[in-house]
Amino acid sequence: MKVGDIIDRLNGRESLVVLAKRLGIMPHTLSKKLRLFGYEYDSKKKKRVFVGEGEEPREQSIFGEVPLSKAAEVPDYQKLMYEELRYIRSLLENRPIYNALSEAEEQRARRTFTLPVSLLQHLDAASAKRGIQKSRIVEAALRLFLRENKW
Repeated sequence: MKVGDIIDRLNGRESLVVLAKRLGIMPHTLSKKLRLFGYEYDSKKKKRVFVGEGEEPREQSIFGEVPLSKAAEVPDYQKLMYEELRYIRSLLENRPIYNALSEAEEQRARRTFTLPVSLLQHLDAASAKRGIQKSRIVEAALRLFLRENKW
């Protein structure tokens, strides 16, 4: 089916879902292909309009290849995700609490301390919210305190 026929049917109030089913593709795929061809839905006009560059591709098949200039605009999500994760990791590595938590494992010993109930409630909430063990949080806070006070 040609892109122009699909646009005419959609603008004639035929459902995208029904049309996609007739074509044998998923509605999301049809919508994405139309966007790649340069069509977008105009909510004021209540129809799909051509907003792309150059000549309107009404005679092209929906199953044909998308123009290279349009296909090049599609972001590489894996690359974006990798860059975002790398950025988040760099932000975390610059936080003192992360550095204190990530220090090398040492031999551990058990001690008992008494703390105010309100402080323990904050510790419980922080542990639950961050998903970090309470002993790790106390260890990181103590390391920071000792480091700042040069003990």
